[in-house]
Amino acid sequence: MTRALSTATRCARLLLPLLALLVSGCSLLGPAPEVPAVAMPRPAPPAPARVPTGDLDTLGLVAYAASMQGKPYVSGGQSPTRGFDCSGLVQHVFGTFDFELPRNAASMAAQLPQIPLTDLQAADLVFFNTQGNPYSHVGIYLGDGRFVHAPSPRTGRVIISAMSNSYWNGRLTGARRPSL
Repeated sequence: MTRALSTATRCARLLLPLLALLVSGCSLLGPAPEVPAVAMPRPAPPAPARVPTGDLDTLGLVAYAASMQGKPYVSGGQSPTRGFDCSGLVQHVFGTFDFELPRNAASMAAQLPQIPLTDLQAADLVFFNTQGNPYSHVGIYLGDGRFVHAPSPRTGRVIISAMSNSYWNGRLTGARRPSL
């Protein structure tokens, strides 16, 4: 029973940020309805979720990646407590799910299989030319035309951006699909 509660609590913690993201981006539905507060037990913080074997837990990974929104941008950063740069964010999120990636965007692009931009799926990596290098920036595609990334010291934090944004769309150079 305790293990099932722990698993349910961990799943809820991973899915709540994704649900908040989806509701906040859906203007056709109007404002989110009022939901009465529910007292939840506060167990000790769980260790990061791990994929035991088999396929990458795409839903969990995307939810966890979205939950990093607002974390500080730090050049060379690769942790939620200190902050992230773009490749540090991607490496941290995938590492939480037992998937090792190289430390920089260009190495990620070189190591992973390329996919057509028309085949983008949640948890794919999207690459951008922001510094005269086709793979100088990387983010995690969340689905619905959005990706999470740590763009720059000017932005100062991890954000979720639209692929259709003219800045990002004009610099998009490719996509890769991490798979086990």
